[in-house]
Amino acid sequence: MGKAIAILFLVVGVWFSLEVQTKGLEGAFGGVFASSSGSEEPVDRASAAQRAGAAVDAAHRENEERYERMLEE
Repeated sequence: MGKAIAILFLVVGVWFSLEVQTKGLEGAFGGVFASSSGSEEPVDRASAAQRAGAAVDAAHRENEERYERMLEE
């Protein structure tokens, strides 16, 4: 029984650590710890993958616009 509890604590600890690492202390767990971190900045709730995807989409749009301008010349 003790091993099962130790494994449970280990899994919860890893999950907690990954949540804080990927979203930051302000964004993890819906911003529950945002007030305790002392940061007054607005929280960006987008994950790193979402921000990267948005940057790729913006780059594709910029490339398409540049291509269209080249065709017009």
